[in-house]
Amino acid sequence: MRTGRNPLQPARSSRLLAVILCMAAAAIAAPSLAATFTVVNNCSYTIYPGIYPATYSNGGWTMNPGTSVSFTLNPGWNGRIWGRIGCNSASPAVCATGQCGGTGLQCAGTTGVAGTSLAEFNLNANGTDWYNVSYVDGFDNPIGVRVSNASCVSPNTCTTAPRQLCSADLLRGQDCLSPCTRYNTDQYCCRGAFGTAQTCVVSNWPAAAQSYVNNIHAYCPNQYSYAYDEVAGNALHTCPTGANYTVTFCPAGGGSGTNLNGPHTLTPQNATAQRLDDFQAATASGNPIVIWQANNSGAQSWVFSNANVVPAGYFNLAVSFGPYCMTATGTANGSVVNLQPCNGSPGQAWNAVYSGGTYELRPANNTNLCLDVKDFGTANGTAVQVWGCASSSNQRWAIN
Repeated sequence: MRTGRNPLQPARSSRLLAVILCMAAAAIAAPSLAATFTVVNNCSYTIYPGIYPATYSNGGWTMNPGTSVSFTLNPGWNGRIWGRIGCNSASPAVCATGQCGGTGLQCAGTTGVAGTSLAEFNLNANGTDWYNVSYVDGFDNPIGVRVSNASCVSPNTCTTAPRQLCSADLLRGQDCLSPCTRYNTDQYCCRGAFGTAQTCVVSNWPAAAQSYVNNIHAYCPNQYSYAYDEVAGNALHTCPTGANYTVTFCPAGGGSGTNLNGPHTLTPQNATAQRLDDFQAATASGNPIVIWQANNSGAQSWVFSNANVVPAGYFNLAVSFGPYCMTATGTANGSVVNLQPCNGSPGQAWNAVYSGGTYELRPANNTNLCLDVKDFGTANGTAVQVWGCASSSNQRWAIN
C-alpha cells in the first residue's frame, strides 16, 4: 500500500489512495459537508499526533492521556493522522516513533518516518468518504476510527498486542516494522512480479513475516496489515459524505484509557482475594514479591510511573514506601520477579497491556513474557515470576 519515501517530504499516496485521489478531483466542495474530527488519546502515555496536510495546529501537537481535541476538515481533504511517541523539545522535535520535520512539535506539512501506524482519509470523493487504518508501514500505536454514521464500518478495535508479539527481526525501537518497510522487497511490498492480489500471497512468506499480518488480523480487525488487505473487503472502507470521525489512539486502552500513573493494587484473576505483595513489607534488594490476602497495607500499594521510562509508555512499579521497583531478574520462563533498587533497567520497565477489563504486565527485557503467579497458586506467599504470555488467569491482573 505504501512505498519508500524521504520521511521529511510529503508522502507518496498509497496504491489505493492514489486511485481515490483521482476521484477526488471531481468532488464538489460544499461547506455543509465539512467533517468534524475528534482525536482521542486513550493510551496511558503521552501521544504527539501528526497530521498531513497540516490543517490543524500546523501539523502536530501534544496529547496527554485521557485528552481529546476536535477540529473541522473540509470536503476534498485527503491525508493522514498518526501518533508520535517520546518526542523532545528540539526543533524539529526528535521522537521515538513517527518522526517528522517542521518546527518544534509542528510537522508543518511534512510526514513521518515509515514504521508508524496511520489513519488515512479522503473526504467527499464524488459524494463518498474513503478511510482506513493502516499498519502497512509498521505498528507503534493501536488506532481506532469510529464513524458517526451507524451504517458505515467503524474499524475501532485494536490492542497493543501486535507490537508486543512483534518478531525480533521486525523490531526497531518502539516500532514493529512491516516486512515491506523492514526488507523493502517486491514480495513483501506487493510490487513487480508480486504486484497483484493473486501474486502477493502472504501464505508464501516466511513465518516471521506472516506473523505480522496474522497478529494484526487477530487483534486489529478491519484494518490494513499489507497492501492487498482490501481484497477481502476488510480494510478499505467507504461512507457517504457527511459523517464525522473519531480517531482514537489505544481504543482498547493501553492501559485502559485511564492514566495509570499513581498508586494501585494488583489483583491476580486466578485468586481474586489476593493482591500483589512486597513480602513482609521489606525493602532489601532481592526481597520476594508474592501474592497475599488483601489487607490494604503499603506492601500491596504499587506506584506506577512512566516518567522518563524507556521504552516510552512503559511503567516502573515501585512499592509505596521506598525507591524499590518490581524487577524481572531474567528473560527466560520462570525467571524470578523480586524487589530491587529502582535503576531504570529493562527488567524494571513494564508494559500494561489492556484487554477485556484486565491487564498483562510485560517486562521490556522480554516482551514475550508476562508477570505470572507461579503454578496458578492461590495461597498466601505464592511467588510471582515471568512466563510466556498465554492470557491465562494467573497472568491477568486487575489494576485498582
